[in-house]
Amino acid sequence: ALDNLLSTNNFPEFTGRLCPAPCETACTLGIHEEPVSIKGIERTIIDKGWEEGWVKPRMPYVMSGKKVAVVGSGPSGLAAAQQLCRAGHIVTVFEKNDRIGGLLRYGIPDFKLEKHVIDRRIEQMEIEGVEFRTGVNVGVDIRAMELVENYDAVILAGGSEKARDIAIPGRELRGIHFAMEFLPQQNHVNAGDRVKNQITAAGKDVVIIGGGDTGSDCLGTSNRQGAKS
Repeated sequence: ALDNLLSTNNFPEFTGRLCPAPCETACTLGIHEEPVSIKGIERTIIDKGWEEGWVKPRMPYVMSGKKVAVVGSGPSGLAAAQQLCRAGHIVTVFEKNDRIGGLLRYGIPDFKLEKHVIDRRIEQMEIEGVEFRTGVNVGVDIRAMELVENYDAVILAGGSEKARDIAIPGRELRGIHFAMEFLPQQNHVNAGDRVKNQITAAGKDVVIIGGGDTGSDCLGTSNRQGAKS
């Protein structure tokens, strides 16, 4: 089961925790009874694999000598880096933040994804040969042209952090924040960092606009911070 799972999914421990699982509603078994709990099965298989020590580094058989730069260390950047490294290429991942993981690290709350789950996968990838460079903002700290000149290929795997704003009366008032201003700060606090002037819901009545995954992340975080309502 683990071999089958890893043949198409680099990080089932991420998707098994975070995916909204549209596959379950599409399961044909659901026509006449409960559909297969695919997400739960996926998570159980990979967690058992880690627990038993079956998830091991996969070293490349032949090195190509080609160098690849991956910009961004979110799930797509990490998957690309792992696949390319296992194919025998020399891979360097550039991340602007102080830790690897992109929105997995700074965006997804710890109650949905504990960060040690990311860390153990990063350790495996380092053994496989992937080099990680944090605190490097491509286009600011290093010119994009430098990557083009020094690497055989460049992958742009930066996530979208630009929020959709709403132009309505009162938008300029205090106490209105984007989710991606609010959520990463709590990730930093949970990691032991000190956050100056942290946005907190403690003791406050909170309104969340948007009812998707990000909205639920803000809800769970607000409750844990001690929101009044």
